[in-house]
Amino acid sequence: MEEDFKINTNDDHIIYGTLNSKNQTIENQKNNKLIIFVHGLSGNQHEHQYFNAIDYFTPFGFDTFRFDLYSNADKARQTTEISISIHADDINTVIETFSNKYKELYLIGHSLGCLAIMKSNTKNIKKIIHWDPSAGINNLKDKNITYNKQTKLYTRHMGLEILFSEKLITEFKQAYNLKEFAKNVTKNSQFIFAELAKKYVHWNEHIKDFNSYTIKNADHRFTKENNLKQLYDKTLEYLNN
Repeated sequence: MEEDFKINTNDDHIIYGTLNSKNQTIENQKNNKLIIFVHGLSGNQHEHQYFNAIDYFTPFGFDTFRFDLYSNADKARQTTEISISIHADDINTVIETFSNKYKELYLIGHSLGCLAIMKSNTKNIKKIIHWDPSAGINNLKDKNITYNKQTKLYTRHMGLEILFSEKLITEFKQAYNLKEFAKNVTKNSQFIFAELAKKYVHWNEHIKDFNSYTIKNADHRFTKENNLKQLYDKTLEYLNN
């Protein structure tokens, strides 16, 4: 069963998301556990790792909620208005929306979404899993990002050019000091890395006390053959342990 959500923020924006849940006509029961997915930079709720998660996790007792941190929908945030801090606020709003609807809430972030989770209020979250978390920005050139002094906006050149706010890139640069972000990693967190992206090289020294796993021959978005199943299998193991 699928339900579209519109969640109002405190600053007059709308968060658009999709809840996928077990069909309640089956055994006349509903799932009481919800996984909330948080996408990364230039991502969206319809990316393959979130969409395909529906059919994988629902039979194991987990409903899923995926949402856009920005979109072209009415009153949604734009990329020129966002920051990691604002993402964290929106995650808090989503958590509050579902806190009384489910017995257990879980957070799964990808890339920059992981950094936003680390800045959010996760006291009511049972477990958190970080999929190949971002290691911040050390060099804008390496990310194909340029700055326009007149507009005070940054452009990421990736075929489709995307404008980002000055505050987002400032916080993204600050995140390169992973030691500070690692202080916010809670005890109920686990990490899954993609071998080819090499994010684990930056994170390993900061998460020695946490469960972590690296998927061999996986790229940052887990698009190679069998990567997604490995990602889901390991995620489920963490959720259930």
